[in-house]
Amino acid sequence: MRHTLEGSMLILAVGSAVAIAAKRIGVPYNVALVLVGLGLVLFGVLPPSPLDPELILVGVLPVLVFEGALFANLDHLREARNPILTLAIPGVAISLVGTALVATWALDLPFAVALVLGALLAITDTVSVLLAFRAVRVPQRLAAIMEGESLFNDGTALVLVATAAAIASGGTADAVSVSRSLSIAIIGGALFGVVFGALGAAALRATPDHLTAVLVTIVTVFGASLIAEEVHTSPVIAVVIVGLVLGRAARRSLPPSRVLALHGFWETIGFALNVFVFLLVGMQIDAATLWEEAPSILLALAALHAGRALAVYGGFGALRVAMRERLPLRWQHVMVAGNIKGSLSMAAVLAIPDSVPFKQRLVVIVFGVTFVTLVTQALPFARVLRWLGVVEHGADPAVAEARARLVAARRGQAELDALHDAGLVSRRAHAEKRAQLQRELLEAERTLRAAEIEGDDVHVDTAVLDAQRAALLDAARRGVLESDAVEAQVAAIDERILRLREQEHHEA
Repeated sequence: MRHTLEGSMLILAVGSAVAIAAKRIGVPYNVALVLVGLGLVLFGVLPPSPLDPELILVGVLPVLVFEGALFANLDHLREARNPILTLAIPGVAISLVGTALVATWALDLPFAVALVLGALLAITDTVSVLLAFRAVRVPQRLAAIMEGESLFNDGTALVLVATAAAIASGGTADAVSVSRSLSIAIIGGALFGVVFGALGAAALRATPDHLTAVLVTIVTVFGASLIAEEVHTSPVIAVVIVGLVLGRAARRSLPPSRVLALHGFWETIGFALNVFVFLLVGMQIDAATLWEEAPSILLALAALHAGRALAVYGGFGALRVAMRERLPLRWQHVMVAGNIKGSLSMAAVLAIPDSVPFKQRLVVIVFGVTFVTLVTQALPFARVLRWLGVVEHGADPAVAEARARLVAARRGQAELDALHDAGLVSRRAHAEKRAQLQRELLEAERTLRAAEIEGDDVHVDTAVLDAQRAALLDAARRGVLESDAVEAQVAAIDERILRLREQEHHEA
């Protein structure tokens, strides 16, 4: 037990250091993690470690899926339901079969195993895409389609992974039984999700504080996942529905501070599990096998992109004919270029049973494909968005610098005012220092006005409110302000922060 705990802490320490370094140099943390994972494989830093697939299936996949569903806006997903369902159901099937056919021919895999690979590579990674959407502003509908597609795509693809893995392990493969098992998994998982989501939402509304709210979500997520798995329906579909229901209930019924606490908790847990997954994969493979499978990885990449292109262009072509709904061709290019793999694909390949033939080869290929897509697609994805002309506003370094100065000046004024009100700064010193900060603030605002950008946009206001909240809490801890007054102000600030974050999420 002690050895396991020490190993886990080492992995988290490495992951934290990598994430900090990635943030400082402006690289997405998942790209940095896969690079470090590759280094660990090549240099044999981490020893091979046996891994129970059940642990990944029960403990990791539900959290990774729930995190994305909790943050999603159900109303926006409903508005974009036709494109989302086109990609999540027929799109996944087309991508899976297309990838499997190429993999069977090019990689010399049995078709059942190639189907497993196709399902694994049909899973998308929203982390890289959403990070790029935050760096550059894209149309709201495009962002909603890609986010919603990822949620329901992942649910459908993971059901197909389980079904294909059962067939590859020696199960029955006739069309009737496969269709029956898929229907039970998807429909049953959705029903479990609705039931547990409704129960969890009712319990969430009754919680008195953020600690019990977090506990309710944990129990609901793992309860839905474990029971759905026990009755042979899809735990992933159940968790997706639970996440959407709980997220909507939280935003409508809970105080903003409790909603922010939920988001912070699940974002932290999701990040920690991303770290574990990337490094755990590095402990399952060796450098020699990775080099041997390099040609297979490149062929799998070709199969992956061919299947995705067929699903996107073919699916939306059919949607245009059937429902007269058109999506700009540039958006479709974004969806093909954004076909990036990540931690969910790697967690899924680790979770397939050991009885699946060629499992070790599948682990190596999925890791290799993930590595290549993250490095070659995720890193330049923001530039690809600009090149395709889907970015609504370009970034200006002078504007970014002015925003930073504005945030710093407002933060300084807020803290200075708090200290003055508490009697810790003299009136003269307060006036002099505040005047200096005001000059810096006005200069920054002039720069923003010259660029025709308002100083009180979403990013600036969120940063300023975060700073004000931190200053109030710090003053309360030091005894400068009374806790009752601070709680009232913090609650008001939390409500404004939540509205701004939702606005930012909708716009990007």
